[in-house]
Amino acid sequence: MSSSALETQGVLIQRGDGASPEVFTTIPEIVSFDGPGGSASEIDVSDLASSAREFRMGLKDEGDFSFEMMYLPNNAQHSGLQDDRTNRTLRSFQIVLTDSPQSYLKFTGYVREFSISGGVDDVIRASVTLRISGAVTIT
Repeated sequence: MSSSALETQGVLIQRGDGASPEVFTTIPEIVSFDGPGGSASEIDVSDLASSAREFRMGLKDEGDFSFEMMYLPNNAQHSGLQDDRTNRTLRSFQIVLTDSPQSYLKFTGYVREFSISGGVDDVIRASVTLRISGAVTIT
């Protein structure tokens, strides 16, 4: 049996420009990503008639989306991410998957972390963490 799993090679991570209609531009040089992921709070609905703890799920928290890229300080998208962090800008993002027709994971978020690193026999890299605000939609 062959697998229908999607390859990561070719996935695009794009940043919106905030205009109407919104235009998305691919963030270049991304080498890995993680997320979106999340959880939900628990609401204790136990009462005196309960024989064990009872719960309902609270609002979902979509968590973070993080990625690592080879850093290009003069690239408009890379410097834009740094500006978004500095200015606390809520921005639209989308992840374009490799299926056909293409699926999109769309969300808004803040750049919570942007750090640069490097080492011997390596290139300068940047790690970015987006804090998702609201729901992630898949289209």
